[in-house]
Amino acid sequence: MKRIHLISISLFLMSCAIFIPGYSDFSSGKKYFSYGNYDKATYHLYRSLTIKPNNDKALKLFELTYDLAVEKHVEKISELSLKDNKSKWPIMVEEYKSLIKLGSYVNKLEPILKKVVNYDLNLKVNNYSSELSNANERSADYHYQLGLKFQDEPEKESQKQAAINFRLSQNYIPKYMNSQELYDKARENAIFTLVIQEFGGNKKYASYIRDQVILNQSKISKEFLKVINRDQLKTILSELALVQSGITENDYLELRRLSGADHILSASIITSHSPIEKISDKNIAQKKKVVIRTETYVDSSGESKKRNIKGTVKATVDHYKKRSNATITLTYKIVNMSDSVVLFSGEVKGRKDYFHEWATFKGDKRALSSQYKYLVTRKEEFAPSKDDLLMIIAKNVTTKLGKKISKHYSD
Repeated sequence: MKRIHLISISLFLMSCAIFIPGYSDFSSGKKYFSYGNYDKATYHLYRSLTIKPNNDKALKLFELTYDLAVEKHVEKISELSLKDNKSKWPIMVEEYKSLIKLGSYVNKLEPILKKVVNYDLNLKVNNYSSELSNANERSADYHYQLGLKFQDEPEKESQKQAAINFRLSQNYIPKYMNSQELYDKARENAIFTLVIQEFGGNKKYASYIRDQVILNQSKISKEFLKVINRDQLKTILSELALVQSGITENDYLELRRLSGADHILSASIITSHSPIEKISDKNIAQKKKVVIRTETYVDSSGESKKRNIKGTVKATVDHYKKRSNATITLTYKIVNMSDSVVLFSGEVKGRKDYFHEWATFKGDKRALSSQYKYLVTRKEEFAPSKDDLLMIIAKNVTTKLGKKISKHYSD
């Protein structure tokens, strides 16, 4: 009993601590400090102190983590400064940004601590704006020069890297030199045209997934990818009167010549479905001692009192369960149409499980266990159909496949 009492007190104190102002961030700050992640520790301690400035422990730890975080970044910058490789500049930009962010925590906390607890926060904050400006300039030039280097190579992959670097240069200095003009030109040369073949397998779900993948290509993949959709294929065929000659959208060698497509994606799906299975466990005996009535009695002093009379109550339970599931497995490959080399391949899976349980009873409800008291409040429900389950999975598989394609063409 004593141990249970101590555990209860500990749980109570923990639950109370959660509601102490700033506690969550103070706890996170201590955790990140123990991991050696001084930037995140400083951030969470700063947040904690803005909520509860009179937390001495948080204040002392903030001063410690700030100094350690600054020291770490300054050492990294010193280390990078000794290197001749120009690739160091984007890294240095991030280091200076981190130092400036750390300094902002101190600058925001100083007036709060002074006003609320009359404490002078004696931490050194340097101005790194000129160093950051210089690092931004050099980073922009680094990516610009890389872009020029890749631009000299005619291959699409090189043009893609040129475009990426011209774009990155503008992250540091907007409209850096003529990087936007060069980006537009390199991107145009880098775009891959992808034909998505009709998927094999169950036609309903295969067609749905294919159409949605074409429709919902992400902005990231669209930077270097153009998907020829079904309507465009039909237009190519009809305009050239190829339907009458027996050529279909599955004649991809011919379509490559006509559409200028670079790659082709083919895929097939396998669906499975486990029919609804209903399991029942009947006549489950339940019994429990409960107060069934009270009686009045006269104690030895002649005073009338009441006492509870306990008895056993019984019930029987019928416990029901319904379950089913469905799966879709999609395998795909992307082939280079000029030499039939497989560029990317993979598999995407989806699964949906359905489970529902409920119960009925006869007898005294007080005899039921907590589990059955809950289950008897539930009713039987209609289980989703095979089509319902597979369509839910198809939507999920569509998203997964879209992300795979985006990754292939954006990396």
